Amino acid sequence: MLDAFVPLDDALREDLASLRQPWVRDIAWLLHAPDMATLDYVGRPTLAELGLEEPRRRRTWLRQQEDQGERFQQRRLARRSQRLGIYHETLWQWILDHAPRTRLLAHNVALRENRQTLGELDLLYASGWAEGSVTEANRGCHDPQTFHAELAIKFFLGLPQGPGDDRNAARWIGIGSFDSLAIKCHRLASHQLPGGRSPAADRERQALDATGALQQRIIMPGCLYHPWNRRLPLPKLANARAEQGLWCHWQAWPSLIRLLPEGTRGHRLAKPHWLAPPATEPMPLAMLDHELAHSFSAPGRPAHLLLILPDDRRCRLFLVRDDWPPALPLPPRSASPSAH
Repeated sequence: MLDAFVPLDDALREDLASLRQPWVRDIAWLLHAPDMATLDYVGRPTLAELGLEEPRRRRTWLRQQEDQGERFQQRRLARRSQRLGIYHETLWQWILDHAPRTRLLAHNVALRENRQTLGELDLLYASGWAEGSVTEANRGCHDPQTFHAELAIKFFLGLPQGPGDDRNAARWIGIGSFDSLAIKCHRLASHQLPGGRSPAADRERQALDATGALQQRIIMPGCLYHPWNRRLPLPKLANARAEQGLWCHWQAWPSLIRLLPEGTRGHRLAKPHWLAPPATEPMPLAMLDHELAHSFSAPGRPAHLLLILPDDRRCRLFLVRDDWPPALPLPPRSASPSAH
């Protein structure tokens, strides 16, 4: 179990060192987070594409965002949703609209044909300016590098038994038991990304004067959680670099914490700030255990934890009720062979 605890990435640690606002810390995490899946589309924009590759420039930029908290919260509240996925979308809208080499063209673009809504494009953005050339004077200028990106942030728990073989992506399911890595990847590849090349999408891009060559991306960070006492093979769709954690039932929590060394501490992560480690001090394990016992004494939601060993290695942990999962989502009917 302890081999699941890993050091915090050095670059991310340095980026977080001077940041206090949770939403800016979450942006820093997104800039470094690997994509969860490996599909036939490019993943998130690189630091170089954003103009944030140079560490000192990136950290200066991140600190500048801390002064924009009121504007960001206004944008977030305008979405009228507390869902983690909406928060994640809002963070990427902000990144692409404020990074040195990109600008946001549109987001949540409804696709309609004959008064029927066919779908929605998460993001349209442009990229490719020379460093420092995106100014208020030229933000409206046409650039041939136009991108359509679909977004998701996912936290999937792996099951030892389930559909297919032990590397089937349908065995990695969400806390709500209605989604899986197989379902999400299938929907992205078969529905959401093809929508970006539809005639309706072409009309929307023309209206934005974004008619150059279109490139498409999937931005899907998150974490894959193994059972606390068993390491599972990663599913075939997974990126080998994807962040990984552990999960356990409440009844197994006492056995798990007995294996943790003295001095282990932890955070209980609160939505929507499930991304970056909090800036606050972690709780001693005894205090965290007491809080969890009170929480699990009545019906309620699972707990998302960040456990930190005395040597500062850390691991995410989902603590779920003993009857989880209440159901197992079926694999997508026409999933590609790579999902199995």
